Amino acid sequence: MLKHPFFKYSFFILLLIDVTYTLALISVGAAAFDLNNAKSSAIWFISFYWLPIWFAAMIIFYLRDKGIHKTILEWFITVTLMIVGNTATDNILAGMFENYPKLGWFVIFNGLLWGSCIYFITLYIESRKKVSVEKHSRKQAQLETLRYQLNPHFMFNSLNTISAYIHTQPDLADEVLHELADILRYSLDTADQQRVPLNQELTIIEKYLSIEKARFGDKLTVSYHIPDELKNISLPPLLLQPIIENAIKHNSKQEKLSISISIRTTQKGIKITIKDNGQGFSEAVLQQGYGRGTGMKNIQQRIEQLENGKILLSNDNGAVLVLEMSL
Repeated sequence: MLKHPFFKYSFFILLLIDVTYTLALISVGAAAFDLNNAKSSAIWFISFYWLPIWFAAMIIFYLRDKGIHKTILEWFITVTLMIVGNTATDNILAGMFENYPKLGWFVIFNGLLWGSCIYFITLYIESRKKVSVEKHSRKQAQLETLRYQLNPHFMFNSLNTISAYIHTQPDLADEVLHELADILRYSLDTADQQRVPLNQELTIIEKYLSIEKARFGDKLTVSYHIPDELKNISLPPLLLQPIIENAIKHNSKQEKLSISISIRTTQKGIKITIKDNGQGFSEAVLQQGYGRGTGMKNIQQRIEQLENGKILLSNDNGAVLVLEMSL
């Protein structure tokens, strides 16, 4: 239980509160800067701040482990132990120093004030952290959903290619089937990974292009403009392949289709440009960022989830798609 982050951080925070309070009393002339005051400050820290708060935390965490999580009960435990701690501190100081004025019933008010402040501030920090964790979990779940939506979309297109050759060119169909198996295996292997090396993505793109070249032959060419030092950067898995797939799908009737992939660094991360010499994006796609299909819509949503993620669509003698993201 003591391994909980609360115990590590609370010790130093409570110590800072105690030291700050003591220095404030000294600065306004309410206390002297001497050994007795140092002893008094240490006793206040141990018996009023540190031990009562830690005992309260241990009881609260124990109750939470048992499924009991009631704010009023936790507040009552904290305040009660702060009052007990204040009473113990008051008696210790009275026994050590002859001229110490006992607090009397003020220990109840003091315990109530400090206990309430510490408990509700801690509760607020816990709630903010919980919101942050839940937000991150929802974000990851959404990314995984988008990832898995792409798999059947890609598989359907690839199986169409295999079926076209399974009778006329069985060896080619078998080769394409193996390439498809490698891609799907890669998709499963990277399911829990947020980022993978660019080299792995390029290998998968080549396997995908092998499948498509079985259909298009020399009609399809892909060129890469990637500096060697960038080939080890990391990016989300299966991010580029659907973009290339989309370019091929919408320009399949073109006599010659060339696609270029360029990557360079920017001040905020990397910029990936994928350009083709096809028919370009329609006005509707340029305005909305995606069309009626699943692939580009998912890419758009995945990019928006990334830090400094941005996607830009334009036409320049074909479609131009630019991705920006942090490394």
